[in-house]
Amino acid sequence: MEQVINYTLAFFMWLVLGRALLSLFTTDLGNPIYAIFYKFTEPLYKPFRKILPFGHTIAIVLTLLILRILVVKYF
Repeated sequence: MEQVINYTLAFFMWLVLGRALLSLFTTDLGNPIYAIFYKFTEPLYKPFRKILPFGHTIAIVLTLLILRILVVKYF
């Protein structure tokens, strides 16, 4: 069970990083690759936008990384 949680958190962490890298080139939702990243990562971004309107990508990645470390260490 802990591996499923770990891989899920890793998957979302890489999606957030991928979206951050793609946003350097385009933020057009007409781009199908960016639209896929946007669709999967937007639910992660919404809570962080209320707290940190700027720099939310870093906060999401750090949160996911900390959760992954806790899952691997304590489960």
